[in-house]
Amino acid sequence: MPPLTTRAASAGIYRLTPLAAFRENLSNSWCANKAYQYRALSDHGGFLNPSSPMRASGFVVRKFRSAAMERAFRMDYARRYAGQRRLAGASLILIWIAATVRDWLLLNTLDPSIVLHVGCVRLAGAVGMAVPVWLMWGPRAFDERRAVRLLCVVTLSCWFALLGLVNVYPVTRVSTEIFPGFFVGLFLVFTLFRLRAITAAWLVGLCVVTFHLVELNIEISSRSDVSTVVRHWVSLGAIVLIMYLAGIVVCIQFERTARREFVFRRTLRAAKARVEAASLVVNQQNDRMREIVREKERFFSSAYHDIQQPLAAINLFIRSARIKLDDEHAASHDLDVIEETARDILDMFKDIQDYSELGSYIPRMAPVDTQAVLTEVFEQYLEPARARGIEFRITGRRRPPPPIESDRALFKRALSNFVSNAIKNTSVGGLVIGWVEIGERLRIDVRDTGVGIAPAHREAIFAEYYQIDNPGRDRSKGLGLGLSIVHRVIGILPKHSMSFWSVEGRGSRFSLYAPISKMTPVLETDDPKNDASTSVLKGKYVLLCDDEPTVLEGLRRLFLSVGALVDTAESMTGIEAILAEDGRAPDVVVTDIRLRDGQTGIEVADRVRRHFAWAGVLPVAFITGELVSPRALRDFAEPFVLLRKSSAPESTLAGVGRLVAGKDTSRC
Repeated sequence: MPPLTTRAASAGIYRLTPLAAFRENLSNSWCANKAYQYRALSDHGGFLNPSSPMRASGFVVRKFRSAAMERAFRMDYARRYAGQRRLAGASLILIWIAATVRDWLLLNTLDPSIVLHVGCVRLAGAVGMAVPVWLMWGPRAFDERRAVRLLCVVTLSCWFALLGLVNVYPVTRVSTEIFPGFFVGLFLVFTLFRLRAITAAWLVGLCVVTFHLVELNIEISSRSDVSTVVRHWVSLGAIVLIMYLAGIVVCIQFERTARREFVFRRTLRAAKARVEAASLVVNQQNDRMREIVREKERFFSSAYHDIQQPLAAINLFIRSARIKLDDEHAASHDLDVIEETARDILDMFKDIQDYSELGSYIPRMAPVDTQAVLTEVFEQYLEPARARGIEFRITGRRRPPPPIESDRALFKRALSNFVSNAIKNTSVGGLVIGWVEIGERLRIDVRDTGVGIAPAHREAIFAEYYQIDNPGRDRSKGLGLGLSIVHRVIGILPKHSMSFWSVEGRGSRFSLYAPISKMTPVLETDDPKNDASTSVLKGKYVLLCDDEPTVLEGLRRLFLSVGALVDTAESMTGIEAILAEDGRAPDVVVTDIRLRDGQTGIEVADRVRRHFAWAGVLPVAFITGELVSPRALRDFAEPFVLLRKSSAPESTLAGVGRLVAGKDTSRC
């Protein structure tokens, strides 16, 4: 049967988780950003709006309707292309210098008499271009108005220098040596200078007009035939005019693209700002939720502690009264009822405690004697099964089950919960524990003849506080945490899984799967009934501290019943009074963790240890009714043990006895 997968259903309830809230805020931000984007594009002229006239004509650039947005665009435009403009200007100067060197080499062989005139024109053009380019390497390049003015000076200096060269250069070499310079200038102006379309239109238009005038003057002075003059002038000017028109189209597209990118980047920044704001709100909500959870945990821990105090006192005094009334059967029966009731309530709290602690539990994997665990669980639940009039047994085999690799305490708890659940839901017949090897895994089955589980409940039986056929919340059936604890245990233990099979009205089979260990397990037991360590406490000096007088008196009687010597205190003041007598060093300190007046049992234990430092590190047993994880005491020096007030008195004695026995062993 495949491992069981459970999922708690929450029908009819929709809760917006922090992640969902973040996604919803992000979606809302995206929609708002798209609306903002289209508004901005509409302000620009609507070049993405299908209903706009711009769709019919892609050769018009319009300013943003908002003056502030237009200023922001120009500032952004200058900053984005400042580097490109600088490099374009420097490249133009380098090309000019290379052409100057070529002129000197060429004219020296053709006509040395005009070298001086060409050199003067070249020098004037170089100076006219170099000065504004040099100025552009400063902060002026980041101001669009100043940058455009400097680029205009560069362009006009280059252009008029070329026109000057046309007048002084040998006529036969003008078309091959000078005209390419005009084309290079036009290319730089229309592409690398990144001038806005309106600026490029009037600037290059001025250059083209002057070019045509100079060319017309040259044609008239060199030719007498009017038709030939017109033909040559028109053919040469047409090329420049075509380049001018093509360049204007390129500039328009460049500027339109730049404006689109500006809008998109502006929108993206606004979107990021909205997402960050939404994320900040979500984080604040998460922080608030975590704070609420912490407040609930503090409240629940305090309530848990305060409720367990009287229950623990009842349990302790019942044990004391039972010892005194061994011969009074009537009173003993009443005590049995009270003790059973108190044990039921304490078991409920123990389930809550166990479920809470599993969240931070780190499993200790080791070889486990499977037969020993099965035997302990069988002996633990044999009497409860007999009390309900049902049979309980372990399947007999010729050989014991193989050892498994697991956490002994967790695995035993999971198996115990299966058995306890089977007993509570079986009224006729019985239950049996069996096992079978499946490859490298061992399957342990708990089969019962109980009420079974209807298909409608099979997806929910492992959810917290879920119980079948218990609308009155009968406390004898627990809180409904047993199977949910098993589910969490299986999630913690590596390579473990579980499954179940059930027929309504005929019974169920719950199965645990664990990997088989190839190593021999160390024999151990955690059954307090079989633990002889309580005898170690006879004659030992126990120092007790608890702020609840009834619990303190119950603990005093509990340790006196096994022959221990006991001193008690309700606070640090009482401990100081005992220490002032400078008597015998205690063999163990037993203290509650939370005391009145803001003091803690940790402070009490540290104070006693410092006072009796000469006796070595004293063992400390913390007895608490709060939901405290053992990891909370990781900074406290060993030896120590954390015990629960929900534990049976025998378990408390056994835990303290093992602690003292371990301390005695270390002294030997």
